[in-house]
Amino acid sequence: NYTKITFFYMLFMISLSHVPQDNLSSVTTSRFSNLDSIFHLIEYTLFGFLLYHTFKEDMLFSISPIWGTLFFGLLFAISDELHQNYVPGRNMSFTDLCFDFIGINIGLLFSFQKS
Repeated sequence: NYTKITFFYMLFMISLSHVPQDNLSSVTTSRFSNLDSIFHLIEYTLFGFLLYHTFKEDMLFSISPIWGTLFFGLLFAISDELHQNYVPGRNMSFTDLCFDFIGINIGLLFSFQKS
């Protein structure tokens, strides 16, 4: 059941975003500063995949799985970035938002390979 998996994955993503900067690994804050963008890409690729299958599987939503994934995924990514603005040492990042959206689209592409 993709709906439950997606819901718990979203909770996991929120919990990751709530970690203060001081508690993050020094690897992501040192010479591998672009590693954060790769994490966002991977995290949201899986999210895009799960969202697509949630919208496809759950007929309660009367929206196209593609448009539902793009719209809800982007809305969640924006709210995630806004949330980080209130976490000590973290901030909003347009670059992260872009990588989130690219990841959602990659997740969609993987969804079509599975279908």
